[in-house]
Amino acid sequence: MNSESLVATEKMLDVVKILLDEQEPGMLFPKILNIAREVLSADAAVLDIGGETPLHYADPEKVAISISAVKHAKAENRAIVWNQLEDDNADLSKSIVQNQLTSIMVSPFRTPDSESGYLYLQRAAREEPFTETDSKLFDSFVTVCEKITFAAFDRLRDKESLDVLKNVVRKDGIVYSSKIMEDLVTLADRLAPLPLPVIIRGETGTGKEVFARYLHRHSPRSEKPFIAVNCGAIPEYLIESLLFGHAKGSFTGAIDNRKGYFEEADGGTIFLDEIGELPLNMQVKLLRVLQEKHITRVGDNREIPVNVRIISATHVDLEAAVREKKFREDLYFRIQVMPIQVPPLRERGQDVLLLAEEFLKRYSAEYGRGKFKFSRNAEKAMLSYHWPGNVRELENKIQKSLVQAVHGVIQPGDLGLENIQKVSKESPRTLKEAREAVEREVIGNALRDSGANLTLAATILGIDRKVLREIMERLGLKKEDFKG
Repeated sequence: MNSESLVATEKMLDVVKILLDEQEPGMLFPKILNIAREVLSADAAVLDIGGETPLHYADPEKVAISISAVKHAKAENRAIVWNQLEDDNADLSKSIVQNQLTSIMVSPFRTPDSESGYLYLQRAAREEPFTETDSKLFDSFVTVCEKITFAAFDRLRDKESLDVLKNVVRKDGIVYSSKIMEDLVTLADRLAPLPLPVIIRGETGTGKEVFARYLHRHSPRSEKPFIAVNCGAIPEYLIESLLFGHAKGSFTGAIDNRKGYFEEADGGTIFLDEIGELPLNMQVKLLRVLQEKHITRVGDNREIPVNVRIISATHVDLEAAVREKKFREDLYFRIQVMPIQVPPLRERGQDVLLLAEEFLKRYSAEYGRGKFKFSRNAEKAMLSYHWPGNVRELENKIQKSLVQAVHGVIQPGDLGLENIQKVSKESPRTLKEAREAVEREVIGNALRDSGANLTLAATILGIDRKVLREIMERLGLKKEDFKG
């Protein structure tokens, strides 16, 4: 083996190590393509995966390939080289000349789902064509990549089987195993096809927009626009124009007619995030849109019909806002037709680790940091932490940990959780304390499930309403604390 081939072989071994770290077949294929092109100094490369779900990767994006070369390689079941000056096959020679190539190299590429794939490389007109040594190296590379691909598919199937055993569900970007999330997704599935207004409630960072998009994608409006508006982030003097549009000349700087978010969302869904921050004068106008299903642009008197589904979200106590005259009661009842309560992350149990793994996989790939995992202590710290910023805070900590971590293992300190103590109280030491702890949990669950309706909660618990009130007074529980 000459020195040039030795260098190429060593480089190939280095990049194979990179491929072994990749867990997802979908991420593996583009890497195989790029590595083959780089190591074998090809000007263009194509990886085609057949099967029930065909995949096609090309670098650059559009490559004119020789179908004859692909057929020959599949017939001989090995990597083969064709050069402009040496090959006597008329079809191949024609492809090489027409595409101004010096050389073509192609090999069959098999996956667990398909036997019909291929990896194709070509060099444009240059002095050095592919050699037989290149062909042997390429053949070995493809063999190794096929084995890595089969292993990746096996890992994926094992993971999916493990997910089933652990009752892990991955659905449209929502990952969960907890009962509280299972119930929430079930409710979302029931609401999605209905035209009703929905309000999504929950603490900041719980993923309210994720559920709004889920409702839209599973609705008959899924092919139409989804427009997300953060009502709390728009200056009051701009919000009417942005929501409903404006007419030319309606104010300084209005040089033409402009559609608002409602017109842009026509036929689809408009998501009004932080609707509790909407000024009172805009609440009146929004109520009118809900009632009459048309908008009027600023500076215009024409009524424009709009067909939109309104999904709203808030983390504030709208009931308190209504009592304090900060939110209109009539608008409250219009948007509160079907409420969805997204639970805080601290109530989702093992979902914390599932989400952490998803974020770790996403950002380690995005940052090019290779394969990382959490230490057992890091997992314990995440399960113990109370997550005031919810899923958004978890995502932020995972991103930071990838910058801090070394040796491929994320420790509690990398997450900023090195001094976390479990927020729950110490275990009960007496029977009375244990009984009260259980009563608090069971009654709290019943109140949440019933929307703080004492009669319904008592029915769920199988006790008299009067008895429930007496227990709540003894435990210091207030029904207001359990309203959605």
